[in-house]
Amino acid sequence: MNLNFFIFLCEINVLSFESISPAKLALIFGIAAVAIIFALLGSSAKSLFSGSITDDAIVKIKEGNNCVVEGADRIPRVINDCSYNVNDTILITKAQQPAIEKHEIKQ
Repeated sequence: MNLNFFIFLCEINVLSFESISPAKLALIFGIAAVAIIFALLGSSAKSLFSGSITDDAIVKIKEGNNCVVEGADRIPRVINDCSYNVNDTILITKAQQPAIEKHEIKQ
């Protein structure tokens, strides 16, 4: 085999970052960083995309038209224009975040 042909083959197989634009390189590293973060978070990242959960909650505080309720996860949540009374047990539909999507009195 000719030495020049061997050198040519080596140059083809070497990954050169010089031929990639800085914007594409930043995009590649950004995607890799996001993939690594999701891999490290594991189930925590999965919970970001989980559905809603319905839970019993007790009205702890009522001030004016606002109520503070606490579900099984022990995170206080506020319901605006609340028609419930203190110590009422209600059903709340929530995401993993503190916001409440839906609420109703438990029968």
